[in-house]
Amino acid sequence: MERFMNENDLLDIIRKEIEKYIREKNSSQGQNIKEKITLLGEDLVLKEELEKRFEISDESDKIVVFSLEIDELFSISNATYINPKTELIIKSLLKNKYIYLIEEGISWRSYSCEVKKIADKYLSYEKELKDMGIKIIKKMEVLDYLDNTKRKKYFDKKVMTLKDVKEIEREAADEIVISDKIFITDSAKEYLKNSALEIKKG
Repeated sequence: MERFMNENDLLDIIRKEIEKYIREKNSSQGQNIKEKITLLGEDLVLKEELEKRFEISDESDKIVVFSLEIDELFSISNATYINPKTELIIKSLLKNKYIYLIEEGISWRSYSCEVKKIADKYLSYEKELKDMGIKIIKKMEVLDYLDNTKRKKYFDKKVMTLKDVKEIEREAADEIVISDKIFITDSAKEYLKNSALEIKKG
């Protein structure tokens, strides 16, 4: 049983969201003026999709980081830089720019690490980045963040617990998108009744 959506499903959702946004914008405006964003790292498919909606530029207040190696993660978590990419990220933070790191591009996450101490260490580095203001988001969430629309959190686990809901709430999400087959625990359901979070099946 698969725990996560596959890559093709994710990219298909991203394409549909971008195409929908462009159609809506073009119908309300005679001319669609593209907003500028900066891209760091390699993800040719996602880059191609974002180019349909945004102007790719080195001068932008919004930076999307496609990938991050372990040494780069450690460096940024300590507010230092080791290469041009990490230097740009640190200096962009100092300039109060918006930085979005694609979760699937964080290199250590591609390993099936069963050593808890190692995973906890890397997660602590990620927490440092979040505390600095870097948003760690999934590919399918990119458009929502870049367009400053309703913040959607795509939840792809099979079970949603109270802990999961509180974590999503801390990430300042407005809406949780879930699958039809997800199981929500009773404690999570009770909490959601009094929460501003919206649940949407998608």
